[in-house]
Amino acid sequence: VAFANPCYNTNGRNQAACLPTLAFQTFTDQQSNVAQARINDSFQVEDTLSWFVPGKGGDHDIKTGVQYNYARAKNVNEGNLNGTFSFGRSSAAFNAADPSTYPDRFSIRVGGASRSTIESKYFAVFLQDNWKVNPRMTVSLGLRYDRESLPIPELDNPAFTDPSANPVDGNNIQPRLGFAYDLHGDGSDVLRGGYGRFYDKTHFELISGIYGNTVFAPSFTATFPINAADAGPRNGRFPTDPFLVNGPTVNTALLASLFPGGASLRNTGTVVWDNPNRVSPHTDQITIGYTRQVRPNVGVSADYVHAISRDLLMYRDLNPTLRATTAVTSGAVRQGSPALTAARTALTAKYPGLSNFSGAVLMPENVGETDYDAIMMQVEKRFSNNWSARLAYTLSSSRGNTPGSGLPTSGFQVLDDLNLDLNQGPTNQDRRHNLVFSGSLLVPRTGGLTFSWVARALSGAPFSLTNGNIDPDRNGSQSEPLAAGDYSGSGDDAFTVKGATAERNGATGPKFFKVDVRTGYRFRLHERTIDAFVEVFNVTNRNNFAGPTGNQASPNFLRLTGLTDSTTPRLVQLGFRVGF
Repeated sequence: VAFANPCYNTNGRNQAACLPTLAFQTFTDQQSNVAQARINDSFQVEDTLSWFVPGKGGDHDIKTGVQYNYARAKNVNEGNLNGTFSFGRSSAAFNAADPSTYPDRFSIRVGGASRSTIESKYFAVFLQDNWKVNPRMTVSLGLRYDRESLPIPELDNPAFTDPSANPVDGNNIQPRLGFAYDLHGDGSDVLRGGYGRFYDKTHFELISGIYGNTVFAPSFTATFPINAADAGPRNGRFPTDPFLVNGPTVNTALLASLFPGGASLRNTGTVVWDNPNRVSPHTDQITIGYTRQVRPNVGVSADYVHAISRDLLMYRDLNPTLRATTAVTSGAVRQGSPALTAARTALTAKYPGLSNFSGAVLMPENVGETDYDAIMMQVEKRFSNNWSARLAYTLSSSRGNTPGSGLPTSGFQVLDDLNLDLNQGPTNQDRRHNLVFSGSLLVPRTGGLTFSWVARALSGAPFSLTNGNIDPDRNGSQSEPLAAGDYSGSGDDAFTVKGATAERNGATGPKFFKVDVRTGYRFRLHERTIDAFVEVFNVTNRNNFAGPTGNQASPNFLRLTGLTDSTTPRLVQLGFRVGF
């Protein structure tokens, strides 16, 4: 799997030879700095035994099984070997005589490409019984056990006395209970419900930083200045950082003198340490639902789902930043926590003269929590009389003290306090309303003409409203939400937020609507068939915009500048299939 820019793909895969990336406030110029690839391997062995036992207090449909999975990812990352210059205020072309057009920050991968191999070993065993107590009552009972091991090399991590003693989560016991009850004994009304605990697997993307961001590393990303943007360009003065004084041109000689290649370098960027107490996140889910058959081929249903997710991973910064003032260009000092001070003391015994940590020192902790509630309603007409259709609607709420994506930090951490109460808000996946209408039709008297469709309408995704020019808690992260109220952007494609709340993800982005259709016909030629079909995606050609930037200091504040990943202009696709 490869992710890279055209320059990297056409120059012999040498990202360092590409022009530096220019990250302006409203666009990125020259090229993306992404240049990475990985090879994924997975080997799995499993066996399941089914056993039907009738007449033992009812009928029992028993299943038991065992699973073993070995997964490996070989990663190569040359991302940002070309360097990225960031411009904090101006989006104008660089002018050597105009200080405001100079970049105010520079980052670059040093030491060459980052290479790592991540492995996991996963074992599971389960037992379940689908017990038909009587003709009207069925109960499902289950128990599952998972054990996961990731052999992470815990290099130079003072939290581990043995570098090979990576945490193994071995107590993941998951009970499952469910029932279905026929209220009248004729199958027309069914009440159902259940409870289950589910443990997540550790995604490689979440722990990859532990492999590459060690205290001494052959490759890492260095940033200049380290903890704050150069104050010059935003105030009409020339920058003073040596990597910025020449504008958006990489000072390769200075870089080589600071970070000679071919050696393990002292990581001046972000260090990531594993946590010996790290465990797999889990979710407890409770459901209750009702289905009624109103006509021979028409049924309606309603379900309530409550999911409680706990032990979600979030990063704690053991070397948090504290600015001198609330201005984002003010001096920032890393405030080593007691845990980091003790760690440095332990490392100094191994590496005499070890300098202080100049960047963040992150450690994952199981402190994230989210709660999800949903009411799901559906009307379904099963296929009969040449057509079928389904109308489904979900009203939901997803909130927590974490955005619920990846392995985030708390933007409200001040010194050693994560302030997770201030980080409460909707998760990134929250969608209040979700309506889907789908169906298929076999057109009568045509000999095989079919037509099908899917129409979707969703509420907008949540996002945060902030001001990137000020840092009220001086922690180096401009995460404090704007006051509750209505906000509007200006310029082309301006967007208005109504009723934003003063919390993380307190604003809601643009709504989503999309219709896709497909029509086809089957021709029969003796013993062969030919299916011809036409698919039209986004029939209405609607622009489903991605959420706008919520940074009030940006020129693009509340302007719609991009589409969602699942949106394209109207697209027509022709296809043929031969069967024989």
